[in-house]
Amino acid sequence: MGPRAQPARVLELDGLRALAVSGVIAFHYSLGRPWANRLAGLGWVGVDLFFVLSGYLITTILLHSRTRPRYFRTFYARRTLRIFPIYFLLLALYVSAARIAGGPQPAAYWAMHAGFLSSTVEFFRSWRVAAPGFVLAGVTVLWSLSIEEQFYLLWAPVVRWMRPAGLWLALAAAMVGAPALRWAVHTRYFPEYRFFPARFDSLAWGAALALALHTWPRQRIERGLRAAGLTALAALAVLAAFTGLHRANLAFAGLGYSALAMGFAAVVGWTVTRAGGTSWAARLLRLRPTCWLGRVSYAVYLVHYPMLLLVGRTLGIGPHAGAVAMLGQEALALGAALLLAGASWRYLESPILRFKDRWAPAPRLRTEPPAADLRMQQVVSETQSV
Repeated sequence: MGPRAQPARVLELDGLRALAVSGVIAFHYSLGRPWANRLAGLGWVGVDLFFVLSGYLITTILLHSRTRPRYFRTFYARRTLRIFPIYFLLLALYVSAARIAGGPQPAAYWAMHAGFLSSTVEFFRSWRVAAPGFVLAGVTVLWSLSIEEQFYLLWAPVVRWMRPAGLWLALAAAMVGAPALRWAVHTRYFPEYRFFPARFDSLAWGAALALALHTWPRQRIERGLRAAGLTALAALAVLAAFTGLHRANLAFAGLGYSALAMGFAAVVGWTVTRAGGTSWAARLLRLRPTCWLGRVSYAVYLVHYPMLLLVGRTLGIGPHAGAVAMLGQEALALGAALLLAGASWRYLESPILRFKDRWAPAPRLRTEPPAADLRMQQVVSETQSV
């Protein structure tokens, strides 16, 4: 059997993005609601899945282009064109709305968001800012983009100049150091949740998956995925029994995020190694509506929360409204967010992505014999980071 070309995109990973953004939406849309169920209250873990996906996809791209010319220029140009346009468009709208509303507007606060620094600076300093509710909701979700951008800046040189053995040591240091840091800085307000150095291990687990798929033989990968998945399940079961999976709990702050990252790395690894298969899970992940939501998940993530408050303000629905009114608000907000995200994908993001592919094309992968298919099932085409 001859060599086989690699797929341009693993559709099932779009399905995982759809699951991740759905969890975040459920969490934000049910915050503080007396009828909210416990499952929706755990939807914040969708961000952790995004981190693992990002660590995996970005490291895959970097590993396959590390010896190519214009390594840094190509990578950072593609990341800039993917992330910046919609991010700064929304940030400009937020600044304008806040200025119109009046009140204190520290320039350093907006400069922090413009520089993707909220995941570090806000740990040490807070600002008094006057802004409409939808603006505050909009900037609330930007911390994860800050973590992503700082990861890109730090990790690209590491992958370029370190050999695999050094990469494994760096990843192991992150997996040990981040939980220790969370344990040291934790308070009942869990400030470490948005602190980049304390969340690096989630990205590191995704990066470790990419490195394993790039270098390990098939049997070792299968054993590693199985061990990671079972270990994560056992750890989360114990933590659920003793901490309720509450982020304000010290034990969960120290170990819970690591267990989630390990489990999500196993899920992503299973998804990649079985992409295109006939299992019911793979079929669900690559359903057309699921993949569509995954493709537009970046914009949906950015606009879903401010849209909830905008709809509530427009309709006069307050935090103490009845369940029916709240459900109506959430349905309208979600519909508007999906429409905006679809329009953004069609008229803003897709044209920019086409330009990106012409101006800074991603490296083409060589084909591999079937025996290496498992570790080469990587996505080197553009990814959506949130």
